[in-house]
Amino acid sequence: MKLGDTEKALLLGLVGIAAVVLVFMYVAKPNYEQVQTINSEIIQLESRLAELNQKQANREQYIADTDQFNADFEEVLNAFPADMNQEITVMFLDGVKKSNDFSLDSLEMGQKEQFYTLGQGGADASLGGTAADTAGTTEAGTTEAATTEAASTENAASGDALTEEETVGDDAAFKCYRAIFPISYYGSYSSLKDVINYVGGYSDRMTINSLDVKYDNEGDLYSGELELYCYSVESSERPERQLDLNEVEIGVNNIFNTGVGGSSGTDKESGLNKYDENDGAAIESSYDFYAMLNASTSDVSAKVAGQNGAGKEASVISNSDNDVSTLTFDFYEKDGKNYCKYTLDDVSYEAEVTSSEDVKVLLQSSARKNDDDKAGIRVTIRNTTKLPVYVKISGDDSVSPRVDIASQTGSVKVYK
Repeated sequence: MKLGDTEKALLLGLVGIAAVVLVFMYVAKPNYEQVQTINSEIIQLESRLAELNQKQANREQYIADTDQFNADFEEVLNAFPADMNQEITVMFLDGVKKSNDFSLDSLEMGQKEQFYTLGQGGADASLGGTAADTAGTTEAGTTEAATTEAASTENAASGDALTEEETVGDDAAFKCYRAIFPISYYGSYSSLKDVINYVGGYSDRMTINSLDVKYDNEGDLYSGELELYCYSVESSERPERQLDLNEVEIGVNNIFNTGVGGSSGTDKESGLNKYDENDGAAIESSYDFYAMLNASTSDVSAKVAGQNGAGKEASVISNSDNDVSTLTFDFYEKDGKNYCKYTLDDVSYEAEVTSSEDVKVLLQSSARKNDDDKAGIRVTIRNTTKLPVYVKISGDDSVSPRVDIASQTGSVKVYK
């Protein structure tokens, strides 16, 4: 079949159109799309370049802000100890008693538990703790937020050592721990305030979770329950503290009333053994200050305190109340001389210490007449002088003693 000129022209036109379509589909369109992609990348890169240039212009400010943030973080982190162990806890509790007219009836050393990991947000951050625990440590801007009220725990065990529960996360993470310490106490109103200030200013981070106070009107004493929460932030990047135990006394005496009773290895090493023979019996015949206790129904005052020696009648203070009074002996230096200020309830007397070697105090007690005989004293002895103070308790009731040594600080030895 022979095509005419018209058919040839038409066929040639179709071939040309097909060629144009093929060129557009396989050459022009991909090139166009590639150009569009490149232009889009150029726009993104130009935006990124502008952002980087802006950051470069503010580089010094960013570095300064980062350094400030790291310093603020370290400041908050350093407010928490890097470890929590039994030795440090015992030293804290011993400091509570030594630094204050405060006595501990009982205490429990709680179980150490992890409740948070720094750097983890949301629900994953809390390890069995409450919302209060989580909120307490997410606000890293202040140290106060890290110690907000913590929920109570049922893991405290009396007399147990601090034990660590299974923790989560790598060793380099900052893990937050807590332990609860329930304490039964008694002491004066001022000592209770001092202990609260002592806790608030202590180097290790802790809070008072609850405080129960009861007042004994007869003895003018406060007692109750104190619940402490102790905190630490631990990590392999924060080494444990090294304890200096060179000045910590060792021995077999009662750690809650150090020095009461006979001599120990510590007393001999420190030189407080001068009157150890017969448990200080020599003090009964030669003493500098005294207190005498009798029944309130006797012919003399129930409680008498004073300075021994001729012409010392003005130094005598007394009362005949049939209850427990507080008696405090404060030995201190003033104007190059040593003084003793003794206070029976709210009556005080200051006397110069005449002895140059030591100070001897006799607490002469007596047996109780009957169950209605309530007269007694709770004694506090504080010594900041260079002289040792020896105290002898004599003639006290063997079943219901009238004399209770509430606390003692400084170089003091008590014989019974």
